[in-house]
Amino acid sequence: MAKKKKEEADGDDLEAPKRGKGLLIVILLLVLILLGGGGYMGAAFFLNLPPFEVEKQTTEELAAIKAAKEAELEAEQHRDYFIKFETPFTFNLTDKKRQHSAQIEIVLVVSGSESEDIALKNQPLLSSTIFSTISNQSYTSMLMPSGRARLKLLLLDALRAKMSEVARNPVVEQVLFTGFVMQ
Repeated sequence: MAKKKKEEADGDDLEAPKRGKGLLIVILLLVLILLGGGGYMGAAFFLNLPPFEVEKQTTEELAAIKAAKEAELEAEQHRDYFIKFETPFTFNLTDKKRQHSAQIEIVLVVSGSESEDIALKNQPLLSSTIFSTISNQSYTSMLMPSGRARLKLLLLDALRAKMSEVARNPVVEQVLFTGFVMQ
């Protein structure tokens, strides 16, 4: 009996270390794989290796990107903006026989966001200049299309002169009539 117990005890000793060794080997292999994969990923990140490599752009591609950005900036600087006055300009026109009234809605065209900011900041000055220019017109001259075209040119010249005094830049590119009513 003592021999059987001894054999059973020896048998337990033999099988227990096999399980422990096998389990230990599997755990060590998993830890080794995880450490190896993590180490490679860390090294690949810092050294720009395959999973993390940065696509290198050629000088032609970089030049094309830079040219596109400059063209976009240039287009933004030359983009037209429209400055609309909140209220239409209402004024009296003189005629030989009687008084007439007129109402004109005006939109100014400016080029570039910088010019837009200047025009918006000086909108009361622009409004005053427009009113003083159109109030000096006669009814008969305003009846003809050529008179209205002449008024646009007068307004453009007056506005550019005033803005050149104030902002050292003519700012206004064009004057548009969006509404023109005379009675």
